Amino acid sequence: MNFKQMFSGILSALGLSDKAKTNTLSDEDWKNIDDSFKEKYQMSISEAMQKSEQTVQLERERSQALTIINSVQDVTDEGTVGEGDGEGSEGGNDSDNSSSTNTAHEDLVQGVTALTCKVNSLSAQNTKLQQTIDNMAPKATTDTPETNVKAEVTVYGPGTTAAHLFGIEHSLFSMDKRWNIISANTAYSTINPADDEVDGTAFQTEVRNYGKSLAARYHFLQQNKMLDAEKLNSGFTNDFTNLEKAGLGDQYVIFRQDALIARIISLQNVYDLFPRRYGIQDRELMTNAFFSEISQAYQIGEVWKGDMELQPEMGHVDDAMAKVRFGPLKELERKYIGYLNTDGSDSIKWGMIEWQLLQIYTQLVNEQNRRRIRGFYIDPEKGKPGSYLNSSTGLIYTLLRYQHEHTLLPHSEDAYNDYSEATILDATLEFIKDVKRTLDEDLDLEGFAIYLNKNHRDWWIAACRAKYGKDIDFTGPMSKVNVVPDSTIPIKWVPNMGQSKLIFIQEPGNLQCTEFVPGEMLSFKVQSRMEEVIAWATWKEGFTATFIGKHFPSLSDLKANEYSLQRVFCNKPATILDADATTIEPNKQFWFITPDNIAATVLTDIPGARKGIVYIVECGGIDNATTIKKEGTFAAITAAYTPTKVGDYIMVALNSEGKFLELERTVDGIRKINKELQPNIPGAR
Repeated sequence: MNFKQMFSGILSALGLSDKAKTNTLSDEDWKNIDDSFKEKYQMSISEAMQKSEQTVQLERERSQALTIINSVQDVTDEGTVGEGDGEGSEGGNDSDNSSSTNTAHEDLVQGVTALTCKVNSLSAQNTKLQQTIDNMAPKATTDTPETNVKAEVTVYGPGTTAAHLFGIEHSLFSMDKRWNIISANTAYSTINPADDEVDGTAFQTEVRNYGKSLAARYHFLQQNKMLDAEKLNSGFTNDFTNLEKAGLGDQYVIFRQDALIARIISLQNVYDLFPRRYGIQDRELMTNAFFSEISQAYQIGEVWKGDMELQPEMGHVDDAMAKVRFGPLKELERKYIGYLNTDGSDSIKWGMIEWQLLQIYTQLVNEQNRRRIRGFYIDPEKGKPGSYLNSSTGLIYTLLRYQHEHTLLPHSEDAYNDYSEATILDATLEFIKDVKRTLDEDLDLEGFAIYLNKNHRDWWIAACRAKYGKDIDFTGPMSKVNVVPDSTIPIKWVPNMGQSKLIFIQEPGNLQCTEFVPGEMLSFKVQSRMEEVIAWATWKEGFTATFIGKHFPSLSDLKANEYSLQRVFCNKPATILDADATTIEPNKQFWFITPDNIAATVLTDIPGARKGIVYIVECGGIDNATTIKKEGTFAAITAAYTPTKVGDYIMVALNSEGKFLELERTVDGIRKINKELQPNIPGAR
């Protein structure tokens, strides 16, 4: 039975012959046809078609072979005397037989001779023809086709077919899978409820495999310096070197992965300000060499001068994770269908797996970029979810750590520590003047940049208009919004800083984000737990500087150094509390300095404190210095806090019960880290 008979039988059995003739078969009809065909013939339609084509091809080849054999036999019969030809072929005397044999032999020789002559003649003709071709070849005109037929691979795919979503011939988009059917026909989910054991397990496997593949693609693009959203979307940098033997389906998948990655990296990020450093699994030493003065006037003899001191800067990463619970598979399908029905502005229609991961990655990247600036790692409470800000330490608290390690000495003046909307411009100019006054003799700010809070850029523009005129143009690269007025120092506007008043100057590239493996955060694993679908990923991240300055044993030694060899300069973005204040309102800042008090003062609370934010209470005056008792909201700190020197401090953060945990403190100039809550920080181990 050939394929036509097999297929017609199925159509007749399902009563779909008329719809087939009018080409009005629906997706559901095709699904029924596929299932019936497999059930009856134990093979798919495509397999049956391929087998039928192979049978036809085999019959054609056999027919051609018989034709060739028969034509050769005809020539042989015509050039050879038949054994039964002529009179006396049967019986006769020996003389007659001998004569007949001789005649046949002569005829055979003549036939072979004639055939040889014919072959030689054809050979001569072929030689002459070859010479003619060789003579004409240099004069031939290039055969340029009128059209070039080329399969264009785009992110959209060639179009959904009965076999594949978007027409992408790849197992990921096979219409044998429930989620792809729903992508093409949303009504399918209501008619055919999900089987958690079958569909759920298959879905988890596909998501896990796709997540691993996407992470590998991200790693490849990063290693080859191809992480550019615009180029990825245009396909300019898509590299199919590793797919030379792959079909178009693989290439379509890679194009769509590149488009998904482009959408992720086009989200607001900080990596143009603070580049990423990969390969740090735990800690990494970035050794700095400091040379003392070595030059002197010449004199005879061994008069030595100068030495070299090696001091490492420690880069480290913390362990972060994401664990997401999606609820039942049917609930996930409902949300996905909602996306298909409402998000008409999305130029790319994502498959269900792509859409699910894209939503997760978008949230993850946004949280990570905020954490890169304001994050502070705190070891989590066992069995309780923590704030995304406490997954790793970012820019602000890393600079603070360098201050507490007596490596970074901030410039501190009330004028720029706590600037306002009206004073931001003058405060920044004054800060730059102070930095220039304290630079080493052989150093200037050429090649440095100043970093300001992006939330305060409109303050800056208004202040510039007030100071330099309302008609200022801020669009050019050298305009006053991009370069400090009357200088060549570029301004870098840092996002995600909240309302922090931090100002700092560095050589771009010195401060860096740290990670272990590129794209590690994108490698999601998926599993079903009863009727729910859960997904999770783990990765490592942190923040570091390659060079800050020399390390000193105490704050007094750091101050005595007077910024010598320092390469990062910052203000002290802290708010000075009112005298005798017993509470703190943390609506704008995280760093507070207590002044001299008129009477003994005890800090009782920080009302309005937010989870994830680390607060610093620093002693700015020892007359009736503000203390904290181990009670009330501070009942979870290690012990009562009583500062004895200016610069002593305590750092706290809220736990899940609304109590403040103590992260570290300095009393009498001696720093003590809570190693249980900060196990990875340099100095804790």
